Amino acid sequence: MIRFIVFHIRAVLAAGVSALLFESIVRFPNQWYLFGSLFLFTGVMILLIRRYVRVEMAVWDIIQLLLAYIATIVLVLFTEWRTVIILLEVLGALTIGTLIDMLLSNTDTTPIYIKKAFRRIRVMVWVFVAASLLISAYAVSFFFVQVPLVALFLFAGASTALCSYAIWRMYYQVPFGRFTIWLLIIAVMTMELFWVIHLLPFGYMVLGFLVTWLWYMLLLLIRFHISAEGIRWKPQRKFLIANAILFVLVLFVIRWI
Repeated sequence: MIRFIVFHIRAVLAAGVSALLFESIVRFPNQWYLFGSLFLFTGVMILLIRRYVRVEMAVWDIIQLLLAYIATIVLVLFTEWRTVIILLEVLGALTIGTLIDMLLSNTDTTPIYIKKAFRRIRVMVWVFVAASLLISAYAVSFFFVQVPLVALFLFAGASTALCSYAIWRMYYQVPFGRFTIWLLIIAVMTMELFWVIHLLPFGYMVLGFLVTWLWYMLLLLIRFHISAEGIRWKPQRKFLIANAILFVLVLFVIRWI
């Protein structure tokens, strides 16, 4: 019981520290302060988990923590409305607190249904990270026109490939080589989607959201394809049709906002 309470206290501390750092970055948007906050965040997170978790065994979890922190900063810095900034800070802090809580609570004796819930939450965090990276790529294309689009294409492909691998490895414990061809495929397809969506007359937030949506659908289809059962097309056909209709409706609604 005491161990359980300690874990939750550490998660609350992680969320509190993250929230303070997010707000301080908004108030002091300096590049050196930004890098300093990243080192401070990393140090605090390691101090919170090192007694209960072997750091070398939780490399991907720590990478996810860092990327979730960076993702929140990216969205906060590219957002103009104060209310949305506060909501993003709260969301980012709660996300980091939840990741710390899961990292500390996930043991060999954790029930399977709890582990599956943890995995789903981590998947959503990786999707959040991918979305923020894609939004940042579009924002750079808007504000820094001197940056070549080819560099942004490569960044979009590499970042989504990283997030795809991080998600797939949670479902299939196989060597990295088995994913290579699929990572290349999803990277190339994401770069093509990045270019096509880039032609739409929307803001960078909307463009990043649309590409993330399409990338996630590709991610799911490839994940099902490489599984032992393969793709069960009957339920997936309904899923694809529903998403296609919803995607068109979203495009129509956004057009008139």
